[in-house]
Amino acid sequence: MSGLSIEGFLAARPAEKPSAGLLAPGDVVGEWRVAAFVGAGRSAEVYRVVNTRLGGEAALKILSDASSGLRERFGLEMDAVRTLAVSSLPRFFGSGTRNGMPYYVMEYLQPLVLPLPGGEVVPFMTSLAAAVAELHAAGFVHRDLKPANVLLRRGGRPVLIDLGLVKRIGDASRPSRGALSVVDGKPVGVGTPGFAAPEQLIDGVATERSDVFALGEMLRACCGGKVGRELRRVLRQATAADPEDRYPDAVAFGKAVAATSERKGRVPLIAAASACALALAYLLVSNFQTSKHPDIPTPQLSNSTTPNSSTPNFPTTDSHSESLTRQPGESEMDHAARVLSLAEEGNAEAQALAAEGYYYGRGVEKDAAEAVRLYRLAADANHAGAQVSLGNCLLRGIGCERNPDEAVAWLSRAASQGNLGAMNDLAFCFRNGIGVDKDDTEAFLWAMKAAESGHPGAQAFVGECYLEGYGVEANQRRADDWLQRAARQGNERAKMLLRTR
Repeated sequence: MSGLSIEGFLAARPAEKPSAGLLAPGDVVGEWRVAAFVGAGRSAEVYRVVNTRLGGEAALKILSDASSGLRERFGLEMDAVRTLAVSSLPRFFGSGTRNGMPYYVMEYLQPLVLPLPGGEVVPFMTSLAAAVAELHAAGFVHRDLKPANVLLRRGGRPVLIDLGLVKRIGDASRPSRGALSVVDGKPVGVGTPGFAAPEQLIDGVATERSDVFALGEMLRACCGGKVGRELRRVLRQATAADPEDRYPDAVAFGKAVAATSERKGRVPLIAAASACALALAYLLVSNFQTSKHPDIPTPQLSNSTTPNSSTPNFPTTDSHSESLTRQPGESEMDHAARVLSLAEEGNAEAQALAAEGYYYGRGVEKDAAEAVRLYRLAADANHAGAQVSLGNCLLRGIGCERNPDEAVAWLSRAASQGNLGAMNDLAFCFRNGIGVDKDDTEAFLWAMKAAESGHPGAQAFVGECYLEGYGVEANQRRADDWLQRAARQGNERAKMLLRTR
């Protein structure tokens, strides 16, 4: 069960009520009698309820964690369901408080079970795109589209749920504190790994194209990862790393999906809306301790196997190390010139350090292309830190053409030398299917290798894997253990997960 999206378990089946549940079968809340416990997430519980007057069935969601950020998010979600006149959202039946905890009652819906049979993918995705387009037309982006946040009405029509991150289009003034990590003073990490668009996770910025990005990943999930040739073209454009390269809106995405049926000689079942999807995915906020960006890390250099720090760490083990160190009284420009001289002589460590200078503009003008050239020279000479940095540039398309396949090859070489950052980066690539086939188990194994050696970002990754069941069986105790380890080293992602788990 998704920790944040318990509505995904609103199936027509009873469930055991946990001993710590807020309600029990037979309890009456307002005009609703509790029939059965349905599920619980990190901050709320859901119950199947029956109206005491009319006998109709509904779902009651009640906040179980009153932390300020979670209470605010719950309030935003409730307000969205209550006030937005959008047919693609659940019908709202009422709200109130019970023992100080807010609750609301909504339409009882059926779960979405994936993957879908092949013949159902196109009609469902065109219908889902239309639902997202309707929300956009009302002036809002969802920001957390994923399978657990899509339920079904009778007849199979999709309904969008879990609206705690819904945001008015163009409104940059209201961060949703309960769902954000704060890294370098910026809100990041909005959404869910594997579905959130890169711009959401880097800067907390979301547009209609961000939801379209998630629609692309929904398409992949509906196909069980085995996307046919025609739909692959749609998926690639929908999941482009740059929002400008995606479909412009949910309507265009839906039309593109529907057109794949027309090309096969079939009439699409539902006129659709479009959106743009996610191909680069996000990089868990904590995955790259150096850049602290959830998308792709800023190049960082380290041949050591110690956890990456916020400042690039260069090895000091060869005969040139002393000459590479900035001397007392030496200006940054003079130091850069001396390092460049050694780099021209073929010293790999100097080439890596010079590359960093060009990347950050330290002692020289910023020049990403020159940084990549020097990173490549050092990487060819088997400098593990430069291999990681080159891989990161290739992932992002900084100073070079974006090339995920080559990026993974360089990261693999660095990981084979024991570089923890490379292992952590590979975990991200496997988690999101970048340059390799998507494989949660492989992602978990790479993250665990780095985590066991003390990399805080990887420890947070492993903790989240145990928390959500990514690549390993969910285990709350182990999740807490790894998240606590990462949090003690200052990892912001781990701290946020511990607060909201």
